[in-house]
Amino acid sequence: MPEPVFNRTELQRAFTALAAKLERRGVVGQVHVVGGAAMLLAYNSRVTTRDIDALFSTDGPMLEAIREVADEMGWPRTWLNNQASGYVSRTPGEGAPVFDHPFLHVVATPAQHLLAMKVVAARGVRDGEDIRLLLDRLRITSAAGVWEIVARYFPAETITDRSRLLVEDLLNQ
Repeated sequence: MPEPVFNRTELQRAFTALAAKLERRGVVGQVHVVGGAAMLLAYNSRVTTRDIDALFSTDGPMLEAIREVADEMGWPRTWLNNQASGYVSRTPGEGAPVFDHPFLHVVATPAQHLLAMKVVAARGVRDGEDIRLLLDRLRITSAAGVWEIVARYFPAETITDRSRLLVEDLLNQ
């Protein structure tokens, strides 16, 4: 099965379908989007994303609804996943609403939390582009400003040399 590519319209369609499934079950879903989908939905930094990394309840009704949407749309069942949960701070903060329905509330993680996640991950060009956009949005111009934000969310030992070099490179450009 080819991997889907989601743009803003596709994400809205996916969330609408998920909300309908949850409504039929009488369940209200809460989704806290991180990663590329958050960059697309809340920060307009990209046109597409391959999946939606998020925090959400993994109870039966929510997972069943996610799988039904995947099957109906011909998408992998991981189209909405919590695989990034290991990289998310335990205290990400209150997100910005990006989709609201009586049975599904979707928020994008705050810019500062997303910056900290991207810096800790430091996965090259794509994270670098996202970090640059977030630095501009947050008006951060120094490495000290970056590390202050990262420290709010993650322990110091999570900062690698790769993270330090990426931040230095971005701030020196």
